Amino acid sequence: SAELAVDNKSDQTPLARERQHAQDEREGRLRFVVVKNDGLDRSLISLIDMKSIYSKQLPKMGKEYIVRLVLDRSHTSLACVFEGEIVGGVTYRRHATQAFAEIAFCAVSATHQVRGYGTRLMNQLKEHCKREGIHFLLTYADNHAIGYFRKQGFQKQVTMKRERWLGYIKDYDGGTLMECAIDTQVDYLNIRFVAEEQRRAIAERMEAGGAQQQEAEYAGYDPAEGGVPAGLQGTSWRESALHCSMQGKPVPLADCLQAVLAEVATHADAWPFQTAVSTTLAPDYYEVIKDPVDLASVRARLTPRAGAPPHYNSLDQFLADLLRMCENCRVYNGDNNEYYDCAVRLEAFVRKKVGEVSVSRVPVDGTRPESGG
Repeated sequence: SAELAVDNKSDQTPLARERQHAQDEREGRLRFVVVKNDGLDRSLISLIDMKSIYSKQLPKMGKEYIVRLVLDRSHTSLACVFEGEIVGGVTYRRHATQAFAEIAFCAVSATHQVRGYGTRLMNQLKEHCKREGIHFLLTYADNHAIGYFRKQGFQKQVTMKRERWLGYIKDYDGGTLMECAIDTQVDYLNIRFVAEEQRRAIAERMEAGGAQQQEAEYAGYDPAEGGVPAGLQGTSWRESALHCSMQGKPVPLADCLQAVLAEVATHADAWPFQTAVSTTLAPDYYEVIKDPVDLASVRARLTPRAGAPPHYNSLDQFLADLLRMCENCRVYNGDNNEYYDCAVRLEAFVRKKVGEVSVSRVPVDGTRPESGG
């Protein structure tokens, strides 16, 4: 179970703290060191220092429990070292065959919490995970820790398949299982700087009038009138129309989707998905599932509204909603129950029915076929 004490508020902005951390690292004042119980004296001393920080900052955790996990050879610790002193750390267990790691402890000493080392520590851990082939981080967070982990990119909805982690980590009463996916394309140590550069670029573009000019230039195009939109003259762009068919017969996209939905809704395994999940039956459902969808909401999205464009402009959008509906069910209910089995069977049926719909984009002038969905 992950407990933590990190990142109390300070007068510095997050961006200013990140700049200070980067400077301290360049100048050698701030370091992050991987420590394992390899039997060496210096390693044991570092682990004991981290154990002392955990014990002081996490009083609810038993000292014996902390010692056992920190010194356990299957656990790894990342120490935050400022001017030669260990001021914080994170201890985790790597499950190499499953490509994920479970965080056990995360804490920063009381005198250094205001410096924002908790965020830097977690970003350093993510970079270390990329090098170790770890794709996900899991942790059981108590109520005090949930806010911190959410800020670090963790979410309550676990997207890993249950069989990938079940049995590898211990279930803790009173803790909330949270997950963070590690993106190998993201530079976690510079992500705030990149975001700031993007913000400035957009602000400069808007100040220069670029956004307003672009809006005025393209706002006048009406697809109903045809022609080539401003800015696309001389390119390979061709006006096209969506062509749909079912069982070899041309059918408008909206009618195709309505037909598929009708068959899905009457399927024997569709009964759990007819309407939105009731909080009376599942009080924490909307805390776990952040993007809910059900057959009634899909049906409402397919219903034409006066003056409004259709919600679904492609078959892929429609399929994505139905697949997410089934995945939400599996995530919330787990496996080995009737809800999970219904979701598996209904998803197979959805894919079968959607596969019977043929969708392509046909150029209006007939010059070039286009694929699309």
